[in-house]
Amino acid sequence: MSNKDKFTFVNDIESDIEDVEETINKEQTAESEESKFPGISEHERSERIKVVKTILIVIIVSAAIFAFTLFWQDDVSLMGICDALWLVVIIEFFVGWILLINNLRVFSPLIYGAKSFGRMLLGKRMDDDYYTYLKMKEDNPVPRFYYRICFISALIIAVPATVLLFIVM
Repeated sequence: MSNKDKFTFVNDIESDIEDVEETINKEQTAESEESKFPGISEHERSERIKVVKTILIVIIVSAAIFAFTLFWQDDVSLMGICDALWLVVIIEFFVGWILLINNLRVFSPLIYGAKSFGRMLLGKRMDDDYYTYLKMKEDNPVPRFYYRICFISALIIAVPATVLLFIVM
């Protein structure tokens, strides 16, 4: 058999068009990587952006809770400000604690049982069994920086709250 008689796949034939497309793609990725911050990968940059967005959201929510508490108390004295700060600390710590406990899957049996009982009362079945539910929780945990930011923010706000508490007393 000669080389001309052998069967060849169409995908095995190299063409100039594919080489040009690959070269253009490589050049574009090289230019895009050079134009960004040096020494920071795209994944790390996106993670940093997520953290900054989360911090901004926590700051805005904390300020809203603080303002709502002052408005609700109708008191802007030092004691009212101290109470508002302590409420923000407690709520942020509680949210961080709930996220941490969710990641550790401490209350997963209780939550799954309550869901299945509620669906049973409605005459419906659970979509997943308990093992699949736990596996899904294990495979998709809440990112650590969410509850860490909540704990750190609560700690930072607790410092002026404590100082104000000692001033008021």
